[in-house]
Amino acid sequence: MLREDKIHGASAPRFRQIVDHLRNEIIGGRLPEHTALPSERAVADQHGVSRMTARRALEAVEAEGLAYSAERKGRFVSPPRLNYPVSSMANFLTDAEENGVDLEVEVIAASERPADAALAGILSVPEGEPLSEVTRLFLNGGHATFLETEYVIARRSDELLKAHDAASKPLAEQRFSPFGHDADIVIRMRPLSAEEAELLGLSPNQAGIEAEQLVRDEAGHAFCFSRQIWRGELAQFSARAIVNR
Repeated sequence: MLREDKIHGASAPRFRQIVDHLRNEIIGGRLPEHTALPSERAVADQHGVSRMTARRALEAVEAEGLAYSAERKGRFVSPPRLNYPVSSMANFLTDAEENGVDLEVEVIAASERPADAALAGILSVPEGEPLSEVTRLFLNGGHATFLETEYVIARRSDELLKAHDAASKPLAEQRFSPFGHDADIVIRMRPLSAEEAELLGLSPNQAGIEAEQLVRDEAGHAFCFSRQIWRGELAQFSARAIVNR
């Protein structure tokens, strides 16, 4: 007896054929961004499979980054992944605008705080050193994509803004990481906190992609540390590698 996920000897699993169908509908534009995908029941009925097979297919579409889940609302077509060129210190906000990406930035919180032991160690400053802390939510086409919290050594803010002719922009709206000469970057998976999940429209403890960046000036002094947490299905990181032979 053939398993349900095989089609009379066909080599492709049944759920994979459903995934291919949904992928083609999305890529072909017949299912536009943020359109609701069919429910598990609807997919099962349309393709003559069990709810379990339908669920596997929809989960596979989501895993490919073509769809996202909204708690208690179902699955929806994802906007294109937002590319973040981690090897470039250029301002990706400007690049996004030039490439026609509808990227918005919402300031969630802005304050000055003393450096705790962890941040003091990262930025090589004494504990208690004043830091400017800004948290921003980035939206792609109105869809929450990632959160960023940036910590900047406060006494260096004016110097950096003047050096880059950016003093006219409000401090909370100004990102300092593009002002650097080089940076150390670490990317990892981790679960979202309840607050992060709410802002990104996800379930708590769902996995996100965290990117940390320690930025230095031309003299090699660290002045900015940022931590981003991305919706995994919307993240795309690119880098240029220099191979030494």
